[in-house]
Amino acid sequence: MRDELIAFLVARSGRALDEFGRWVAGRRPIEWVLAMLEYLAMSATTREELLWRFGKAEDPEVEARRQRILEVLLEASPQVQKRLIERGVEQGIGKGRLAEARAALRRVLARRKLELRPDDDARIEACVDLPTLERWHDQAITAASASEALQ
Repeated sequence: MRDELIAFLVARSGRALDEFGRWVAGRRPIEWVLAMLEYLAMSATTREELLWRFGKAEDPEVEARRQRILEVLLEASPQVQKRLIERGVEQGIGKGRLAEARAALRRVLARRKLELRPDDDARIEACVDLPTLERWHDQAITAASASEALQ
């Protein structure tokens, strides 16, 4: 690609800009691509696709540079930083609620001396739906077996 053509290619819009973005992402440094994503109005789908290309790198030096870029971007955008923190807190609370629901279910089953088979315990651990865990907890109060409680 010749540098003098970039301005022409960047001026494209719609599907042509999306195609150009995909094409140029592998040919330009990450900083250039991030600037392109910041300033050009391409489709949200393509923007997300290109951002996901910058996932964890195998090379520790490349990963360290990416982490530094992320730190600078977050420092420059307190609103995004705040949203990420809020999202992290919400996810942490959600994970905590799931862990507590699993523990409560296991306590009821143990208190009632309903033995958990390994596959039943694995189902409890794999469940990420709080209403299901709560339903199983309620059923464990009167169930004749752990398997019956987990229906």
